[in-house]
Amino acid sequence: PYWLIFPFLTAKENDKSSLAGHYELRALIVSSVCTKSTRKGHLANGSNNIILNPTFEDELSNWSGKGCNILLHESMEDGKILPLYGKFFASATNRTRSWNGIEQEITGRVRPKLAYEVTAIVRIYGGNVADANIQATLWVQSQDINEQYIKIAISQATDKGWVQLQGKFLLNGSPLKVIIFLEGAPPGTDILINRLVVKHAEKTPPPLRPFMKNEAFGVNIIENSNLDDGINGWFPLGNCSLNMEFGSPIELPPMARNSLGMQERLSGRYILVTNRADTWMGPAQMISGKLKLYLTYQVSAWVKIGPGSTNPQIVNVALSIDGNWVNGGQAEFNNESWHEVGGSFRIDKQPSNVMVYIQGPAAGVDLMVAGLYIFPVDRRARFKLLKKQTDKVIPSSPS
Repeated sequence: PYWLIFPFLTAKENDKSSLAGHYELRALIVSSVCTKSTRKGHLANGSNNIILNPTFEDELSNWSGKGCNILLHESMEDGKILPLYGKFFASATNRTRSWNGIEQEITGRVRPKLAYEVTAIVRIYGGNVADANIQATLWVQSQDINEQYIKIAISQATDKGWVQLQGKFLLNGSPLKVIIFLEGAPPGTDILINRLVVKHAEKTPPPLRPFMKNEAFGVNIIENSNLDDGINGWFPLGNCSLNMEFGSPIELPPMARNSLGMQERLSGRYILVTNRADTWMGPAQMISGKLKLYLTYQVSAWVKIGPGSTNPQIVNVALSIDGNWVNGGQAEFNNESWHEVGGSFRIDKQPSNVMVYIQGPAAGVDLMVAGLYIFPVDRRARFKLLKKQTDKVIPSSPS
């Protein structure tokens, strides 16, 4: 069995609640194990939508069932259920697991480092259920064959009418395979979908940045970063183990040292993460309420991996901000030395829940983390410092 991975929620396949349901209407039935259609399908909204056949004008071409069957409909319930867009809608039926649903592969049509906006028109049917959460999920297989499940959006659907499910995602790397699917209703309930749109997210101009006065620039928002109080304030993300050990660098990582200047030395303590069953497992800490709008936060940490890997490993500092994944920096290496992970981010909307976590090496590879710093920086002062350092390295041309 595989693992289902969310930024802050994990569950084994055989632990998930599940669902099923059926009805008999004019339909084309497609099993999750049947061969793919070779028809190309239609694109909606010109070439912006990367979903093929998004409103089922080509019947069920380019769609398949994820562990269940899918049906095509013009109407249901003697005309009481009609499509909101176009002439058709589809249903995922005979579902026996909560993750069963309707899916489409988008490999080759989704590009890395571009934000995509997802909009789905959905509802539920059957199973004596009036409302249920429907989730849009991305399945990503990386070049090293690791699998990851990324939650895009979740919304409460009803059996009374169509609702809109909307969210965004961004892929940092170039995956081997990418599939988007809908899942989530309870046993005996079918998921209906009328339209799915995945297109480049429009860039909105950032709000005017207010004048920053008396901000605590350089103050680390991570609790117990030096592990002076053991591993209090930290918790394992996933079914892994955290322990405190000694032997990490006592100097701040270079990028943090450049920003903070002379600081107290680190303690030499680090978090050892063992029994990691998947790449996303690692140490985590809630930092809700500690981030301020419009400030740029710098991220810096020492990281190291244990033996057992033959290929280069990526270690990443990530943030889950109200369920949305934000990259705080990453490093790729293939030795057992300490390396710095560094990056920066800022927020323009006040979040309710924020979690920072460190992830990345392959399953079974131990992860070590020391001296995680997340602190606001004065961008104007930072730019002046960088310019001064650059001027020292690149002298002016002789006249």
